[in-house]
Amino acid sequence: MNPAPRRLATLAAVAAGLCLWTAPALAATDAATPPNLGDVGPRGPVGPDVPLPADEQARLARRVTVEGRTASAVQTACDTAAADGPHVVFLPAGRYVFEATVTVPGGVTVLGDGSKTRCVAEDERTLLFRVAGDGVRFARLVLEGADTTPAKTNQTHGIRVEGRQNVRIDHSEVLGFSYAISAFDEAGLRVDHCRIHHNLRDGLGYGVAVYSGAWVLVTDNAFHQNRHSLASNGALDWSSGKRLGRYVHEPGVRKTHWEFRHNRVGSNDASPYELCAADTHPGMDGTFVVQGNVFENLRHGVGIRDGSGIIRGNLFRHLRTVTDFRPLIAVSVRWGKHNNIPVEGCMPHHIEVADNVFEMPGGAEFQRCAVGKAEHVTVDGRLVTETQTDRPAPAIPRLRPMGEDGVLGAQDGGWHAGAAPAGK
Repeated sequence: MNPAPRRLATLAAVAAGLCLWTAPALAATDAATPPNLGDVGPRGPVGPDVPLPADEQARLARRVTVEGRTASAVQTACDTAAADGPHVVFLPAGRYVFEATVTVPGGVTVLGDGSKTRCVAEDERTLLFRVAGDGVRFARLVLEGADTTPAKTNQTHGIRVEGRQNVRIDHSEVLGFSYAISAFDEAGLRVDHCRIHHNLRDGLGYGVAVYSGAWVLVTDNAFHQNRHSLASNGALDWSSGKRLGRYVHEPGVRKTHWEFRHNRVGSNDASPYELCAADTHPGMDGTFVVQGNVFENLRHGVGIRDGSGIIRGNLFRHLRTVTDFRPLIAVSVRWGKHNNIPVEGCMPHHIEVADNVFEMPGGAEFQRCAVGKAEHVTVDGRLVTETQTDRPAPAIPRLRPMGEDGVLGAQDGGWHAGAAPAGK
């Protein structure tokens, strides 16, 4: 993934490298019985019309109300709230056309009136919100970009979080962007209880984009019709490919880490490529956790091309495709290039795939886990022999949800590929 528009590899490039070891294709009779289906998917209702708890409503009752239906009016309210308080900006029901970017100061909550509050991009190049300080929250809003189709002219962004901490986006709906939500430059972000869909722009189309050392928790959301529902990368020098013949990492930036937990992810068959729903791009040399999710009615669930992590306790259900020549794959792990250019140090390693459940009625064949060039990949406790390595396993942080202190950070201890995650 790349901050500038770039096209991913063709199907031939995607298929390359899945040659070392592949789980046998499975038919409907091989579907396992889920141990506890109540443990996967969102743990509660999602979207902008879900009422906030009574204590939160009381806390957010004192507010600065936006007067007008433009970005300028929203910006004025944000500046007033930051300077004079209370630090809550309320957007009453209405259609707000953003002719410019709203910069949200630290500590400000931007609150809408559910699906009746719609923030809409005026043109195909609009960025709606840029987070300018720590402790910002967006809740009960609909954010809408310029185009819900794969059209390449769509350059709109929803929310950008650059190097800011303790940011939360919750109980909202986000659609029609090239980048719906993006976090980079070591940002700290939580995205929860949102509906994120129809972000399909060809070559981009990211529901949540995580890169350049960001730590992001994505939990209890509903995704569908995104080119990638979550895409991730590290901190790369994007000019180095042409200069050096390979992409190199920017020095001094921490490793990217993300957790994708208890989400429901549906089809992206409106995209001409039907790429994997959650992925690491070549260059994402950090860590990840994919746990407790439902992936359904799609062609390809999780695609790992770099980094280390755990894919555990997910339900893959009714995998399908609208293009007959594309295989159905729950999880793939394989080394790759970025747009046919090698990336410094790129290698998926220490990947654990375990305790996942598969439901495939109708006799359709699919691959549970396709493994190509990689290091130390275990599938249900068995090491894929061709991936054996002496490289030591990295520690995987374990993010805690933001509590009363508003802090998103690593809990004590962590996870290791090969050991069961502690807690949910």
